[in-house]
Parts: sequence; C-alpha cells; structure tokens
Amino acid sequence: MSNVTEKLTKKFLSDVLDTEDCNNISIISSKDLSSLVLFLKDRSLKEVFIQPRVGEDINIQADLYVFMDDVDSSISDIGKVKNLLSQKIIYIFSNNNKLNENDLLKLGFQKEFEYSKVGISFYTYNLKTYNNKREWNNPKGWANPENFNKFRW
Repeated sequence: MSNVTEKLTKKFLSDVLDTEDCNNISIISSKDLSSLVLFLKDRSLKEVFIQPRVGEDINIQADLYVFMDDVDSSISDIGKVKNLLSQKIIYIFSNNNKLNENDLLKLGFQKEFEYSKVGISFYTYNLKTYNNKREWNNPKGWANPENFNKFRW
C-alpha cells in the first residue's frame, strides 16, 4: 500500500469509526496490513479480521467490512457481504479493479471521494442511510387516493 493510500485509508476509517458504532471490522486484503492493524488497535474495536478474499467459506459477520484496493472482487462477492454479513461496507476502488464504478453504484454504494493522483476512490454502503424514509411513500401520497375502493380498474 502506498503511503498516500495508507494515509487516506486511515483517515477515512478513522472518520467512519468515529461516527459509526463498530465493535468489529473485517478487512479483505492480501497486503501487509500491520501498520493499519496497529492503527486500529488504538480504536475501541473488539475484533479485527483479515481475510485474503471473499470465498464460499466466508461467514464472519462484522459491523464493518472493508474491501482494500488490491482485492479483485466480483459483484456476487460484494452482494454476499452486503446481504448476509454486514450492513456497512467500505470499498476502496482503484483503476486496477475488474469491477467498474457503475457496478458499485448499482449495488447501492455512494462515492465518498476520489483521489486521482494515486487513482483510488472510496465508496461506502450503509443500510441505515441507503433508503431514507420518504414522506410521500405511503398510501396517502399515491395517485388519486380519493378514488380507492370507488372504481374497479
């Protein structure tokens, strides 16, 4: 991990951990993450899991999953984590990923920021903020509610 990428990752993780209630974190990466683990040790985390990839046997539920920029994940890998293992995900996207940015947007991720000098972008998914309740999304806000049960269409 380059120094710039490492600093950005630590800063972004620090911001997320300050705002979210996370007891454990799972990181998907095959890099040497010793400095990141030391950084996370100072946080109030109970457990940190590091896995080289998302596979068939992955079953660790965590408050936060982080996909590092060296991981080549598929849409189904991210979907498995999103639907079964965690409600909060950070995906560090680099130009070398086989996914494209539209794939992440289709899965409900939001682009937080991009650092074009090193070619990485940070995307997040949080189930709590993904689909905010809308005032109009109720029976009273539907088209012609005054005609309900009056006419048969």
